[in-house]
Amino acid sequence: MCGIGGKVSFSDRPDTAVAERMTDRMTHRGPDASGIYANGPAVLAHCRLAILDPSPAGRQPMANTDDTVHIVFNGEIYNYRELRERVDDYRFQSETDTEVLLHLYEEYGTDCLQYLRGMFAFGIYDEERERLFLARDRLGQKPLYLSTEGDTTWFGSTIGAITSDESVPVEPDYDAIRQFLTYQYVPHPATGFEGIEQLRPAEYAVVNADGITREQYWSLSFTEQSSASPDRLADRLRSKLREVTRLRMRSDVPLGVFLSGGVDSSIVTALMSDIADDPVKTYSVGFDEAAYDELSHARTVSEAYGTDHHEYTATPDAAGVLPQLVAEYEMPFGDPSALPTYYVSQAASDDVTVVLGGDAGDENFAGYDRYWWDQIAGWLSQLPSPARRVGVGALDTTPSQFEHHPAIRYPKTLLETASRDPTGRYATFICHGLGEEVAAVWDGHGQRDEPVQDELAHLDQAFTAADGPTRLDRLLHVDFQTYLPDDLLVKVDRASMAHSLEVRSPFLDHELVEFAARIPAAQKRRRSSGKLILKRAFADTLPSSVTSRDKQGFSVPVDEWFRTELRGFARDRLDSLGRRDRFDGPGISRLFEDHLDGADHGFRLWDLVVLEEWFDQFIDPPL
Repeated sequence: MCGIGGKVSFSDRPDTAVAERMTDRMTHRGPDASGIYANGPAVLAHCRLAILDPSPAGRQPMANTDDTVHIVFNGEIYNYRELRERVDDYRFQSETDTEVLLHLYEEYGTDCLQYLRGMFAFGIYDEERERLFLARDRLGQKPLYLSTEGDTTWFGSTIGAITSDESVPVEPDYDAIRQFLTYQYVPHPATGFEGIEQLRPAEYAVVNADGITREQYWSLSFTEQSSASPDRLADRLRSKLREVTRLRMRSDVPLGVFLSGGVDSSIVTALMSDIADDPVKTYSVGFDEAAYDELSHARTVSEAYGTDHHEYTATPDAAGVLPQLVAEYEMPFGDPSALPTYYVSQAASDDVTVVLGGDAGDENFAGYDRYWWDQIAGWLSQLPSPARRVGVGALDTTPSQFEHHPAIRYPKTLLETASRDPTGRYATFICHGLGEEVAAVWDGHGQRDEPVQDELAHLDQAFTAADGPTRLDRLLHVDFQTYLPDDLLVKVDRASMAHSLEVRSPFLDHELVEFAARIPAAQKRRRSSGKLILKRAFADTLPSSVTSRDKQGFSVPVDEWFRTELRGFARDRLDSLGRRDRFDGPGISRLFEDHLDGADHGFRLWDLVVLEEWFDQFIDPPL
């Protein structure tokens, strides 16, 4: 795991000073060593977190045997040993996956991507062809940013690596920021910075004197559905998960696992404990608020497998840690579970360099409760419109002291949602703000009366690409294209790499993902019960308390924090944001006061507080 960066310019030959500034901005992603390559139109920069072959032989930028192809690589190729065994006429100089990838490029060019199982972002400069080859892994686990101006291209693991070159302007992208207020994240390929974008998941780019070309090299499909019996599917799933977990345990440094006590992380813990010779180190985070705390469940799993267990309790110290969080994420990022992820990564990094986690278990096996709420809304959509309006009207007559109670709020939301188109229906369950909710805090040069343009374009595109035979298949596909790469994987990568910690998830192996996509939706979820096939596969392994309890989710009590410990901090940040040109100060104040009166706007307020900190740090930092 590392930080990579570079610049290619065919008119203004860059020097090593650019690369040196890039390494300075990425030290947290690779504190063990740094290196620079410079020749002709290209400079490459690398900061190393040594996982495989920590000897000097593994340092980067790495070159081929005749010193004409140079690579900077971030990530892990889990099948590198198998790929290495296929090579007969090449003498490897290291025990790294980087060298395997470099040789694959020499053999296959851009088609080398088809052989890789792993998480990665890399840049390869080919001197003979005078071209830069950039690529990102299939599911978007590792970041890769780029900016192009004329015949010059910058790239990096961090936005800061790119903007360390003072010739790259730092300006806000207000279209992306408005999208952030809808989704709680900036949808790819945007970043929130004008002129800086992300390479999409499963995309590569080739840069030469003629310009830049970009291609998608993989896509997920749900069209092929297995006809195997549930027992057969469960057996195959268990075998595949064991294989991908074993691959992710390849490391020359200590490793552990993030354990929440939920199904996914418990399965990873169980498999690791079975494979490893020594007790597995487990790391968990909880809260003082009982409704959000899962530590007791994590302890149950730890005791079942005899792990070396470590716990951390997250407190509402957002005022203290928020500036650091915003600095690490660089893009506006509003998922408040970044806070406990940051803390548990910090705790784990004291002992290990690599942890495994359970990310993507919900996307693979339909674990989120919103899939059930979407199904209910679908049923309600079949009611006549007048009947739905009568229902909403009746709920609107509820006395004000009860209007925010879940027994009133949830049915009303479902009835209102049922009237929307399929994209809008799902958006209700995953977005932080829609339509008037965003307009209420956004001024946009005084154009308050203009409709929000294309606020759901990101979701519409994902639904158009989704090819599953059922509504649930299509929702899973949409989450793989949007929420997973733009929220969950960003959250984990930035929080962990802030502490030079590598996180690997067996559920993100692309071959496992393809296998899961072929499992019929009915084997994954029935009404309110999700992950059916996954629980079936590990029913005789996991404690019954893990498989029988309702999904809790990795949530954060920001709604309570804003009414208590963070009340003054939030008011100060929100007032500052309200004074900015593009925002509506009175509307933001009303949102906060409404929350203090009992409404649940915690997530939307967190987005706004984060956004003000982002403006402070990146757009108008103090001199």
